[in-house]
Amino acid sequence: MKKSGICSIRTLVLTILLLNLTATLIKAQSRAEPVPKGFWVVETNAKIPAGSVIRFYTEDARLVYEEHMEKTCLDIKRRKTVVLLNAALDEALINWNITHRQQNNGNIVADLKKRGVDDHLYAGGKH
Repeated sequence: MKKSGICSIRTLVLTILLLNLTATLIKAQSRAEPVPKGFWVVETNAKIPAGSVIRFYTEDARLVYEEHMEKTCLDIKRRKTVVLLNAALDEALINWNITHRQQNNGNIVADLKKRGVDDHLYAGGKH
């Protein structure tokens, strides 16, 4: 009888601790700053497919990042490309918020293209 009482008390204490931890995590997530929004523009010359130029802007049309991709023409009609560019936009805007410096000829898009992007996080055209 004593063992079952001790086990139930331990279970109760563990449950209370887990609920407390969960509540703390939920509060921390609600206080986190939302990722700023912006938009991207891709320039590709269909007649001379030498590459693409991708530019990322803040909501107020301030250029924050530019990348030149030689020998790669991005097709923005493909869902996979839109997901890739949305993920790169988030990364560029986060970098912009930290440094407040425009970056040119970086490798955000190229690196994400190599690594791959989680479709569930960036699908839906949220930007």
